[in-house]
Amino acid sequence: MNFFGTDGIRGEYGTTLTTQTAYSLGKSLALIGGDCPIVVIGSDTRTSSPKLFSALASGVHHGGGNVINLGVLPTNAVGHFTRKFGGDFGVMITASHNPPCDNGLKVFDTYGVKVCVAKQCVISDAMSVVTAKYSSKKVFEPVFYDIENIYVDDVLSAAGVSDCNGLAVALDLCYGATCKVAPAALEKVGAKVTAFCSKADGKRVNVDCGATNPQFLQSRMRGNALGFAFDGDGDRLAVFEGQTLLSGSKVFYALAKYLHQNGRLKRNVAVGTVLTNGGVERALKGLGVKLLRSDVGDRNVFDVMVKCGAVFGGEDSGHYLLTELATSADALLNALILTKIYSEKGSLIAYTEECEEIPHIAQSLPITEENAKLIGEKQLAATTARISALYPECRTVIRKSGTENKLRIYLEGENVSDSQKEILATFCR
Repeated sequence: MNFFGTDGIRGEYGTTLTTQTAYSLGKSLALIGGDCPIVVIGSDTRTSSPKLFSALASGVHHGGGNVINLGVLPTNAVGHFTRKFGGDFGVMITASHNPPCDNGLKVFDTYGVKVCVAKQCVISDAMSVVTAKYSSKKVFEPVFYDIENIYVDDVLSAAGVSDCNGLAVALDLCYGATCKVAPAALEKVGAKVTAFCSKADGKRVNVDCGATNPQFLQSRMRGNALGFAFDGDGDRLAVFEGQTLLSGSKVFYALAKYLHQNGRLKRNVAVGTVLTNGGVERALKGLGVKLLRSDVGDRNVFDVMVKCGAVFGGEDSGHYLLTELATSADALLNALILTKIYSEKGSLIAYTEECEEIPHIAQSLPITEENAKLIGEKQLAATTARISALYPECRTVIRKSGTENKLRIYLEGENVSDSQKEILATFCR
């Protein structure tokens, strides 16, 4: 049994994800990690995160390992410090952009990279044979001293931002993992920060705010030059210039263009996903940059980046990977670099004006007994072929979400319209 989905082990806390799952993972990592392995653990602010931490840490200890507790920090901090401290594994306790009732376990290898499929299978096999039960005894592990300031300094050094000259920046911190470090980083380089949802509150994380609900920050952007909305674990980013929300396509293009212009886009290649809009590909081609595509998920983007030697990739959801600066998507790092671009170029909107999206529609359908027969690989391919035959001028992508129990449908073409949504839904029932 493989416990891993698109991005770690994830589910509703207490039902599909339990303290026993966390305990089994911790013990398995310790057992396969060699002699007295070190597991670096961070978490977001969800109310279930401390319980999962205790179970995870107990498992590590019972397997003969040791724990470094980072406390509440963004996901990339776990990969960053696993590599920096010489840990054997890292685990981030988070369900990312999912609602507060969910939680998850993202696992990193000793290089600070999310574990590959082969290592996922090894870990899953080890978890399957753990028979010991978690005793529910709370584990006390002190948070590594001054870790938040260390992370802020490391991210600022990587981003290369020195002085924002009083730039007005609004932040939606989503009651999540970036509550302390994001305002601290931007204030440290001279930005005038207005922060919303800035209290660590696991009951409200991602609720009507954050990167997946950008309308919240949009209505509060008056008087601010830039705005950044984070998700619960700080790996996803929504970007505003004034009250204008930049599409994921524009943000992707801005980062790729800036790296290219500064001679830092190796091989003149950027990696997107099957959902990256064709307008991005067209604009990048105008720069002499080739777009490669992966399956959805930053783990898949990373795999293609490694294979082709690329240093930049991302997906429309707001994950952007700059692998010479971070081992996974870091919304704080990306926000700082976009702030730098804005300071140098004057406007992100003007800087990306040649990147125009091809019309598209995206739809999510809950997976029910009625359409569950469609989610197999062959069935999805057959449904995609039927829709492609119906709309041969369009690019069609149908897939099962790796983080939610939903079917995702994407149709892109110059003549696509919202009227086709119902037709797509009918085909996928």
